[in-house]
Amino acid sequence: MKRTLIGGVTLALVAAAAVYIGDALNLGLSNPLLGVGVGGALALAPGDRKLGRLAGFLVGVILAVLGYGLNAQFMPASSGGVAVTAIITLGLATAAAALSFGRMPLWSVLLGVGAFVGAYEYTYNDKPYDFLTSAPATLGAFLVTFGIGYLAAALVDWLFPEEEAQAEASEPETVSVGSEG
Repeated sequence: MKRTLIGGVTLALVAAAAVYIGDALNLGLSNPLLGVGVGGALALAPGDRKLGRLAGFLVGVILAVLGYGLNAQFMPASSGGVAVTAIITLGLATAAAALSFGRMPLWSVLLGVGAFVGAYEYTYNDKPYDFLTSAPATLGAFLVTFGIGYLAAALVDWLFPEEEAQAEASEPETVSVGSEG
């Protein structure tokens, strides 16, 4: 419970600070809730392979950007074009996770795809012809807020490890015998 409260309060304060820092530096980080929230969730998720999770997330973000580029350049402005782009993007996300042989969990790749779609969809739908300028701007602002949230939550995770991990580390290792048949 202590980790949850400290993590949540830390992320809330970091999100608020990101707004003011973004204003002071003219970074356009007016609503960092998505980036900070996703970064915090990725860093605080239980389990090992934290680097693999981060790599999977970033691969997912790149695949989402490429999907929007594909949609803007080659697909018709219709539901069919969006559907084909979704199939290609999610197919590539699945292939990337599978080819990592478990080092990048599928959920982290999908989180990256979904997070960038959440950050960019409104901007893209407003001006799809402006992809080459709006996508990098959105990507930059999103990655800044994501990075802030991820680093803050990673610090909380380091200072206050998961309760289950602490309990498992303090328990003696037991040997279990399987059934013989």
